[in-house]
Amino acid sequence: MLANVFTKTIRDRQLTILIGALGVISVAVMGLASYANLDETVVELYESMPEAFLSVLGMSEFAGTGSLILGEIANLMAPMVLGGLAISMGTAAVAGEERKGTFGVLLGNPLSRQSVVISKSFALILLTVVGAILIWGGSYLTALAFDTDMSRLNLGAAMVHVVVIALFFGFLALFLGSWTGNGTVSSGTSTGLLILSFLAAGLLPLVESLSGLAKIFPWYYFNSSEPLANGIDWGHLAVLMGAVVVFAVGAIVGVNRRDLRIGEGSGTLVQKLREHPMTEKIVARLGGKAKVSSVAIKTASESQTLAVVAGLVILYTALLVGPMYNGLSDVLSDFSEAIPEALLAMIGFVDMGTPEGWYQTEVFSITMPGALIVVTAMMGARALAGEEEDNTMDLLLANPIKRSRVVIEKAGALAIIGLGLGFATFAGTMAGSLIGGLDLSFANVAVTSLLGALLGIFFGYVALAVSAGTGQRRAAIGVAAGLAFLAYFANAFLPVSATLAGWARLSPFYYYLGNDPLVEGLNWGDAAVLIGLCVVALGFAVFLFKRRDVRG
Repeated sequence: MLANVFTKTIRDRQLTILIGALGVISVAVMGLASYANLDETVVELYESMPEAFLSVLGMSEFAGTGSLILGEIANLMAPMVLGGLAISMGTAAVAGEERKGTFGVLLGNPLSRQSVVISKSFALILLTVVGAILIWGGSYLTALAFDTDMSRLNLGAAMVHVVVIALFFGFLALFLGSWTGNGTVSSGTSTGLLILSFLAAGLLPLVESLSGLAKIFPWYYFNSSEPLANGIDWGHLAVLMGAVVVFAVGAIVGVNRRDLRIGEGSGTLVQKLREHPMTEKIVARLGGKAKVSSVAIKTASESQTLAVVAGLVILYTALLVGPMYNGLSDVLSDFSEAIPEALLAMIGFVDMGTPEGWYQTEVFSITMPGALIVVTAMMGARALAGEEEDNTMDLLLANPIKRSRVVIEKAGALAIIGLGLGFATFAGTMAGSLIGGLDLSFANVAVTSLLGALLGIFFGYVALAVSAGTGQRRAAIGVAAGLAFLAYFANAFLPVSATLAGWARLSPFYYYLGNDPLVEGLNWGDAAVLIGLCVVALGFAVFLFKRRDVRG
């Protein structure tokens, strides 16, 4: 049984790790392709970057054109992605099992509490290491393909640091979940510390009187030694690994000393809202009388950890981009002119020398839609196929509720999460604009964020439709992700050819940024098309689910 817990955890999480790694690798491909043959412009761009940003990237000394992209990969994207996934796994290990009411199943096999924690801990370690290896291999091969000089870069050493910092936050989440049984506390505290330590370790050293305070934050021991440039710092890794061991031992102690919720899922957001005196009446009205009438709220609650992580990444990125613009504006126009047309098409032929073009490049062209599609596709795939794979669909359909209503309520939950991530993008962008004094249009940012949310919801509904038609979560994620990649690159490259430009209208991405909503505002036709696509995809989901024999 010990091996079964380990292998089941690996099986359940392997696709998530693969998608996360491929996402980081795709950024490496696009970034290195964009910077290829732009040495002089990149040098000027590097020299104009604020010291704070270079400190965050861990590249205080220029080591070639590719160093900026690989620095962003190794010191920002990879640790953020793997750290977020590790937090999700650490939260699910104990608090997640309690929330779903499945801990009793594990303990009834028989299996001790510490054995469950140990099995899930080893799975967390293995998956994190595999994710780092995939990112390292993909980034390294990409760098070689674009003739990047790797002689002064220690990408392998940097990825060792990435593994350790991700494990730090993953085991912190495991520790908190084991002691509290509360997934919100576990994931929220761990994610908050990740973001806070990232900012503190990057910015405090720039103020001489505060530089010593950076050492109290875990991120300091991740990249202050600049492993990409200088190799592994064993002393810093020892500090983080010591904390990982303490968290692991503490998790075992915590899970053994506490009365666990082993037979009921009472830790969800829905339950908390039901029990709180200020919200119990509202939730009761939303819920109605049927036991499954809160399918939408329950579905949204189950995806809250992933949504919070994605929302914080979008919010922070959008917030940081505004102040960065002031330090780069003098060279961004020249940089934009130097990029080949085929690559400029990937960001919508915008002028990066303008605040709108800069934000579209850094936030709205890749970061926002990428994060949204990952979250909504996983939600859509899990909504129906996940119920079948977990053998809980019969319990759901045994209640007096139509299949069509099940699909619609789960689709409603997906839409709520998608709109929430759109709001996070809007809030981060407006805050970044305010801090940087960029004077972006409130209405245009809101419109662009809304269109991005609709785009993400559409691909989520595609996953929902495939989930409804096949009952296979992997197939649903694969189809949605494949269609998203195809649509993105079609919209990016078809406009480069005058004879093929019209075909770009077949891509949903065209109706997101094709008419430059950050500058021009809302195009009602674009919004109508995206809404129509969502309705059609949802209609297919209802049609397919009603006509298929489902697994209980």
